[in-house]
Amino acid sequence: MKKPFDTLFVNLEKSLKTLDRELSAADRYSRGVVMIREKILQMRALAKKFITGRETEVEFFRRVWPAFYGRLLLYIKLHHFEVCRLSIPVTALPALIRREEKRVATFFRVNREFWMYYRDGSGSLDEQFTRAYSQSRIYDPLALVIDLDGATLGSYRAAWCWAMEAYRAWLEEEKERVMAPAGPEPGSDYSWAPTDADYVEWLNGLFAVKAIRYKGTQADLNRLIKWGRWALGKEISNIYDRFKVIRNRKKERLVFTKRTAGALEKRMDEAEGKFE
Repeated sequence: MKKPFDTLFVNLEKSLKTLDRELSAADRYSRGVVMIREKILQMRALAKKFITGRETEVEFFRRVWPAFYGRLLLYIKLHHFEVCRLSIPVTALPALIRREEKRVATFFRVNREFWMYYRDGSGSLDEQFTRAYSQSRIYDPLALVIDLDGATLGSYRAAWCWAMEAYRAWLEEEKERVMAPAGPEPGSDYSWAPTDADYVEWLNGLFAVKAIRYKGTQADLNRLIKWGRWALGKEISNIYDRFKVIRNRKKERLVFTKRTAGALEKRMDEAEGKFE
């Protein structure tokens, strides 16, 4: 995400994490919705100067808009879940989680192809992130109700996909938390020392070589993201965007991987008594 939006988003993430530590779930998400909406107003004001042509328009509605609105939609979903939780007995919680998981699955049956191409950065979707495209879709009911100056059909769909993907991961965690016996907090004694970019490269490397299995089958990237959060307490909200940045590096894409390989070679040499 480009400046000045990246700074605004980082500040938002820090503020939301503060709410996580200080407030109960329902209050946390309701306060979070208010906070995100305030940041969205600032984001939209900045967009007026940022969008100067088709390229910056696509950049804004493809990457910036979904990041902020996706967070808003996620917090609305989480707030709704917590309100429902308060109105049911504890024994009914697993059924509530299953119901929500079915809704997420239904959503992705309809939007899976769009999410796949969007997440992989395919340029074939760029047209959908222009306001001209949205204004031309006169038979699309959604085009009649969205703000055609401040949103696009593509940005709206991307924000919902982002929110539902994050909601699915949250539901999986909640389900395991409900079913798991009480014990120490996972990952509380471990942390990731290198940079966030190194972490994204490392995690995608594990996925590429199919190194981690979950219940006998290869763990997909979402499962690996969850595993990293559980094992190392590490979470990067915009991990797909960060991976795209790594893919587009000009000089060397596999910085951490090659640094690791070099360090391992050196350790082997030293173990064999070979010193420089």
